[in-house]
Formats: sequence, C-alpha cells, structure tokens
Amino acid sequence: MDDAELDWIAWTTPITTALGVEVAAADFVGRTVACRQHILGNTISIVAPLVRAGARVRMAPCNPDSTDDRTVAHLASIGVEIRARAGMSATEHAESLAWLTSEPADALCDMGGDLIAAFAAAGRQPAGALEATTTGLHRLAGLDIDFPVLDWNGIALKDLIHNRHHVGLETWPAFSAITGLALYGREVVVVGFGPVGQGVAARARDLGAVVTVVDLDPVRLVQAQHDGCRVASLDDAVCIASVIVTATGIDGVLGSDRLSNVADGVILVNVGHSDREIDVEWLDRHRRVEIRRHLDRYDIGQKRLYLLNRGSLVNLAAGLGVAAPQLFDPFAAIMLLGLHAILSGGTTDLPNGVQRYPRELETRVAHALASGSVR
Repeated sequence: MDDAELDWIAWTTPITTALGVEVAAADFVGRTVACRQHILGNTISIVAPLVRAGARVRMAPCNPDSTDDRTVAHLASIGVEIRARAGMSATEHAESLAWLTSEPADALCDMGGDLIAAFAAAGRQPAGALEATTTGLHRLAGLDIDFPVLDWNGIALKDLIHNRHHVGLETWPAFSAITGLALYGREVVVVGFGPVGQGVAARARDLGAVVTVVDLDPVRLVQAQHDGCRVASLDDAVCIASVIVTATGIDGVLGSDRLSNVADGVILVNVGHSDREIDVEWLDRHRRVEIRRHLDRYDIGQKRLYLLNRGSLVNLAAGLGVAAPQLFDPFAAIMLLGLHAILSGGTTDLPNGVQRYPRELETRVAHALASGSVR
C-alpha cells in the first residue's frame, strides 16, 4: 500500500486513528499480542499503533475468505508476524492457528473463540483477551479459562449499531456484486432474527424482496411480523426460498436434510460468524463448479444450488470493493482500547472467564461517535 492509500484508511477511521496516537505513545516493549481476526484494510488502524508502541504482534486469520492480501503484505512490512493469505486451505488455516498458539502472549484478540480456547487448553495465561462474536461465546461457554475474556459482542454499541444496521447494509451490495442479481420479487428467507438477521431482513424488504423469517424464539417471530415479514418453520421456508440467508452464529443450521429439500436454483448466503452454518462439507461431496470468485454451483441430483463465499460471511468477502470500512471504525476503536487496557494492567483485578467489556471504554467510543467524528 502506498502513502496515499494509508492516508485514506486513516481519514476514514478517525476514531481509531485518533486513539491510535495515544496507544502508540505507550511503552509495550517486551509485550506480545496474538490476534486471530478478519484481516482487512481497517485492521491496519488497530495493529499499527501497537507496533509503534513496541509490542510484538502475531496474527492469523479467523477466516481466510475475509483476508485481503495487500493488507497482509503491509502488516508484514511494518513488522507484524503474520501467517495469512486469501483462500487458505483448511489445513493451512488450522496450521496458522497452531502456529499462533505455539508461543505465549500477553493479550489475545479473537473472533470466533478458537484462539482463546486453544490458549486455555494449553494452560497459557495471558493478562486478558477480547472476543467479538456470538459464535465465539458459544464455543467458550463452559470452558475452564484461567484469564479474563472481555466480551465486546454483547455491548450495546455493537449490538444496536453494527449487528443491527451495518451487516445488513453491506450484505446486499455484496450479494449483487457477486451474483449480478437484484432482489426485486425474490423470496428471501432469513434464518435467525437476532440483530443481524433483523438488519438483513429490513434491507432486503427495502430492496424489493419478499421476506420470510425463521427463528426458534416466538417473540422474535411476532417482532418479524410487525416488521412486515412472513414467518415459517425452517422446513417449510427452505422449500419456497430463492435466497436463504443464515444469521445465527451456530454451525449446521442448514444441514444435508434441509439442503436436499431446497428449491432448484436457490442461492445460499451466510452472514453469521461461523463459516459452517451451511454444511459446506456435505455440499462438497457433490459436483462443484466455480462460476467466478465467491460464487460456486453445486449439482445435487437434478437441482442446482449456488453458494456465496464458500459459506463465509458474505459481507466481508474480500476484493468486492462494496464494504464500508468506516462503519467499523468505532468497533476497531473498541478493539484497540481493549488491547491497550489489557496490556496496561486494566484486567488485573477482573475474575477469570468471560466478562463484560468495560463500560467506560464503550462510553468513550460512543461519545466520539455521537460527536460526529465519523466521516
């Protein structure tokens, strides 16, 4: 990346950039940060201040389908130890996690819970960790973790803003960029009506889709009806859908039984953190045709199924140019402040296990957001 592009990243992430000046002034020489996250352009705003503060940063991707190779190259050029590339094989992805957990670290930054779980299983005790996803929290539930884990997935700022609005805002431009299709008149089924599913459904309706919602919570189904959506069971919904979107954060929501019953030509999309909400392994047992980047066709008997981004988060599919990285600025700031707090001793008195992300740090970012610092 040249100076002009780096300047653009800084200009479009004003909150993180401003806080990064403060973090860069700290003395983190001799401290190690291990990160397993999406590696996109705005990652630079999080990592570069830690490097300038003297920290050793080691990084691997939580999802190779949301890895930007140019960002990887830049991070390596500033001294980040990184093992990542777009489209890593499953073996390479697993090896990158093993490499990341092969050494101790003072702070962990995780998306999906695998890094934290691996450190806990190895008996390592960093000063603290960050976890960003519902999927990760599911994986950590019930584990014996001998260090504090700051849950920033559950903070109001992420739940009400990023989950509810931003994912939906980016999902459908990515869908259209990959497929070349609009939503007018299409039967869209949204599986999971938490904040992410709500935002995805609302944007689909705005774009002309007929939306059906599936959820196990009857209260959410009532909410979906009040939002103008139909509701149905998963078994009934998959039979009518032309587009199915999973938004639960749980593996195996669309398994072989449901995938066998979908309509011919259905397009499968995932926006939950887990890249296995759709049973991609089962799909891969059938004839697969790569139509273009991020778009595969599967021949299942006499039916054709289309899968976007290999079942990974479609809103973060790398290389589309439709994402709005400035929308993630406050959450990049949440991550940077959380790592600064851990490295500065701010988690010393916290109990082990999953804890709420510090409210005072969330409030600080919210004040910056509300004051109009976002461009």
